[in-house]
Amino acid sequence: MSQALQIISNEHRSMWQVSVVLEELCKQCADPEQKPDAELFEQILNYIEQYIERVHQPKEEAYLYRAVAERTEEGAAMIEQFRREHAQSPEIVATLRRQLHQLMKHFPQGREQFRADLESYIELLRTHIMREESELFPLARKVLTDVDWDEIDTAFADSADPSFGEESRAEFRSLLTRIVNEAPAPVGFGLAREERKDPEAHPVLLSVHDLSSHYGRIEALRGVTIEVRQGQLVALVGANGAGKTTLLRAISGVQKVSGGAINFAGQDITHARPEQRVRLGICQVPEGRQVFGPLTVEDNLRLGAYTRSDKEAIQEDIEQMYALFPILKQKFRQAAGTLSGGQQQMLAMARALMGRPKLLLLDEPSMGLAPLLIQEIFNVIIRLREQGKTVFLVEQNAQQALSIADYAYVIETGQTVLEGPGSELLVNEQVKSAYLGI
Repeated sequence: MSQALQIISNEHRSMWQVSVVLEELCKQCADPEQKPDAELFEQILNYIEQYIERVHQPKEEAYLYRAVAERTEEGAAMIEQFRREHAQSPEIVATLRRQLHQLMKHFPQGREQFRADLESYIELLRTHIMREESELFPLARKVLTDVDWDEIDTAFADSADPSFGEESRAEFRSLLTRIVNEAPAPVGFGLAREERKDPEAHPVLLSVHDLSSHYGRIEALRGVTIEVRQGQLVALVGANGAGKTTLLRAISGVQKVSGGAINFAGQDITHARPEQRVRLGICQVPEGRQVFGPLTVEDNLRLGAYTRSDKEAIQEDIEQMYALFPILKQKFRQAAGTLSGGQQQMLAMARALMGRPKLLLLDEPSMGLAPLLIQEIFNVIIRLREQGKTVFLVEQNAQQALSIADYAYVIETGQTVLEGPGSELLVNEQVKSAYLGI
């Protein structure tokens, strides 16, 4: 994916996340006894209004829409519709704002109309996003030339531009973080995903049964049993010292087990050496990143593919990593040890992906990062899930992990004590009290 499409996709995810918050607030408006949270509504409406007008719309219309329209008439009607929707959005937002003010003055008069118009806008917003992703993007990839993409990507990479620059993006990420932190739970992250009503349709890729492990006389894991199905994002949450990292180390083979079994892709790997597990398709992103500091970014990526000999495919995968993490492309000749913590985390993830893993193990990817960088890391994890990657995510940040997980486990003192779909554990009273601070 081009850098421009990557940026637009990230903006779509942020906007979809905002629409999820709006949807939760809309549901609350169904209660005739409960006034809307006017302050949070105002924050969201301000965010949408400014984001579309200042950041999102100018880039799309001036570069992507224009370039596609110049190359083909195939998408003319679609692009014209997108332009109309962009033009309509400020007036719709202004109408919702007026309705909100009247509703707060004369509650509950006007409640039903406000809810109906809000639901219509959420639907419009989501339909717009999904059509761009599913119809406009493929058309752009088909008709635009390398010269077109160079021009578009160069514009989008202009860090000094008030619409494209990092300062502008950081401002809106900060606003989004504040909205999410104040929003009703569950909020969720990323684009809407299909609910997997029949998990049995996905074969078990990793099975850990009754696993125990010791550090000397201390039993770190006590009879842990988990499953990770192919194509799923499974999360393991728990407090510090609960055994999360020990379990990952046992799965990757660097921690000895004292009982139980580990089965991967139908093969018993309980006592397999770590390098054998890597060759089978298990790659881990360790806690604390652990990049090779003196080596360049690109050398780190090549080391991630050390089990492979397909040179052309390796180079193609490096380019894919640069598309997934554009900042790495900018710094590909820089020593990895000079990168920021967030950039090193991106490099560690990219390095693991260079092994083309069947199972990606992520150990505390948000540890030590600023909230805005955490958002970026989780956006990438969402993308990996959307691409069909199988991910086992170990994370102390239970709110974020459960928000995106298909299935999740809670571990305490070396034992799994709860399990279920991530969306269910997110609203579980025991989890909310112990791990979400609610």
